[in-house]
Amino acid sequence: MPNIIGSLIVTALISYLWGSIPAGYWMGKLLRGKDYDIRDHGSRKIGATNVQRTLGTGPALIVLIIDLSKGVGPALLATLVPFFHGGGWGILVAGLAALLGHCYPIFIGFKGGRGVLTGAGVLLVCSPLTFLIAAITTISTISIWKYVSLGSIVGGATAIICGIIFYVLGVTQPGFFAAVSLPQFLYMLIAPSLIIIFHRDNIGRLLAGKERKLGQKVPDPTVSPTK
Repeated sequence: MPNIIGSLIVTALISYLWGSIPAGYWMGKLLRGKDYDIRDHGSRKIGATNVQRTLGTGPALIVLIIDLSKGVGPALLATLVPFFHGGGWGILVAGLAALLGHCYPIFIGFKGGRGVLTGAGVLLVCSPLTFLIAAITTISTISIWKYVSLGSIVGGATAIICGIIFYVLGVTQPGFFAAVSLPQFLYMLIAPSLIIIFHRDNIGRLLAGKERKLGQKVPDPTVSPTK
């Protein structure tokens, strides 16, 4: 037991630091200079959506890949490397630590993003089928209504529902091809719930009809409007 606890502590630390890599923040510095802080613009987050609105699609795609990998990496570490397995609980600890690292990154004062892509990266390792289903519901929602936040919330709810179904089927029907373990199930409940909670300001704007749609640029206060 002490060895398992020790491995989980190390797993949490590494995963948190990995998740804390602020790709969107650094992208702003790279493209706009050392005095630029993306958290002063748009949604004031460091995720790919705000990068797309403020810096463009190309930089956003790079940030998207990096943020996704911040979830995939720790999850694979906890799945494939015996030391980080933690008696099966490593995936839960690694996933939540990476997610919290993205949302509260130590490198930039604990003000990060909402964790959608990093959380999805962990989900890809936990349950590829759930990742696929959630991706379909997310992309479909965004395509129809043009709200990234709404798509993220729907995707999170999809992951929770799939987690419940796949865990119950795995318990009641041994050998079910998409069964998930208890730690994976708990991740699929806790992480999407946190992501939905982190979207509470978006939910308020959606209800008020003030949420920005996909591709809608954020006005640059440094540029004077043309008369």
